[in-house]
Amino acid sequence: MKPFISRIRIYPIKSLDPVELQVSEVGLHSLRYDREFAMLTQDGEFMNGKKSGRVNELKAVYDIANYTVIFSDRLGGPSQSFHLLNDKLEAEKYLSNFFKEPIFLVQNKEGKLMDIPTVSSVTIVSEASLQSLHKEFPHLTLEDIRLRFRATIEIGGVEPYWEENLIGLPGNGVKFTIGEVEMIGISPRARCNVPPRDPLSGIPDKTFAKRMIFSRENSLPANSPLPAYGSLYHLTINTYVAESQRGKTLGVGDEISIVESVTHECLQ
Repeated sequence: MKPFISRIRIYPIKSLDPVELQVSEVGLHSLRYDREFAMLTQDGEFMNGKKSGRVNELKAVYDIANYTVIFSDRLGGPSQSFHLLNDKLEAEKYLSNFFKEPIFLVQNKEGKLMDIPTVSSVTIVSEASLQSLHKEFPHLTLEDIRLRFRATIEIGGVEPYWEENLIGLPGNGVKFTIGEVEMIGISPRARCNVPPRDPLSGIPDKTFAKRMIFSRENSLPANSPLPAYGSLYHLTINTYVAESQRGKTLGVGDEISIVESVTHECLQ
């Protein structure tokens, strides 16, 4: 069996809930609608899980094709619906009340709101990798693990951490195709203080990072390039999607094929 897409998730508002898709269109250096919106604080910083655990308590349900979102507090209380464009001021008022500080919604369709804009706007992980890591955290659900790492594309039909075959040593990458879409895997994704937080409450687990590294040490494939990156506190891979791929589609079931190794100078 060849590797294939088993799950696609986009995050229309950065740091909030995902939308699961069967088919997704490629936008500019990213999947369409993914992280198209973000919440900014008064000092121009992202309101995200690094800044406040309150982010995890905000529930968002989308009809993204119609640019609507329903916000509610996971701890209880009424829900409220907004059009992300036409009701921007009302949505900002709701968010400002929720976070107890001024919040501003911004929009960008060019992938500029990603953690690593342009050169790494799509992240990939295998379901087997999530399952392997889950063994270290049996008190959590697999969905909990999935929500902590927020990958865009999940793949099936492979062994744990097979996705690291899609990157090379530092400075090198791997060109591959998913269906009709061409990508370049460029590096593993270093993790921050977000995965240790409960994805629904924001409560941190001070043992999470250490236990994740322990899990990775005990399941590292023999040919993994990960040690060359200086730490095992990595999960998912960063990929580059060229502007030439815009408008193409990928979907659940699409197969993944490795094309060739490349250097990072090939990113254009």
